[in-house]
Amino acid sequence: MARSIPVQEIVDEVQVLIEDPLHAVAPETEYLRRVNRHYARLHAFYVGMEPDRYRTEATITVSVADTASYPLPEDWLSTIGIDAVVGNQRPELVRLHEEERNDYIGQTGQSRAFRLLGSNVVLYPTPIVGQVYRHIYLPTAPVLLIGASVDCRVGHEAWLEWCVARDLLKAKQEYDGRWDDDIAKLEVELKMEANLRYFTDVVTLQAKRNRRPWPYGSGADDFGFWRLP
Repeated sequence: MARSIPVQEIVDEVQVLIEDPLHAVAPETEYLRRVNRHYARLHAFYVGMEPDRYRTEATITVSVADTASYPLPEDWLSTIGIDAVVGNQRPELVRLHEEERNDYIGQTGQSRAFRLLGSNVVLYPTPIVGQVYRHIYLPTAPVLLIGASVDCRVGHEAWLEWCVARDLLKAKQEYDGRWDDDIAKLEVELKMEANLRYFTDVVTLQAKRNRRPWPYGSGADDFGFWRLP
């Protein structure tokens, strides 16, 4: 079960764990920096276990002619796919392999494929002004601030507190290993759950249709996608 924990509550608990009520060991900003560092790792575990819970979308609207490259969202972590928005339908674009990079040179029209190049999404063929696409992706961990809250499962806030407390005591060369076993135990549980989803849901998560973009082969649908029977 997930719940929302105030970031200030996590910082306060770390102060108790390392007996630092006046922030003599480190200022609150340093506490917060380390909370963010470890929450990013916890968030990555969660995304691995439940990617469909964290998936989000961003709209790509073609407003400038002859423009095929569009910046990735600021919170982008990994791309699931890109859909073309054509009326009430959303045909999926194919992700090009490296050896297919020159297949659409000089072509414009309804984009049927995409690549990720640097910090941009590139659509192929070059889309026409007015076309709309949806980029489905997994976001990176949010930046936590004092006054905000963090979403985590019951008990996992303790993992954050132990990790931050361990960092601060190590900086003072006063850490004696007291939380190592608890930290390692929870990380093993998170990794096992992520692996379980990968191995048990692989059939559910993989694409059900084999396809290559038109003009390769016959049987292209109205959107230029070739589907095997």
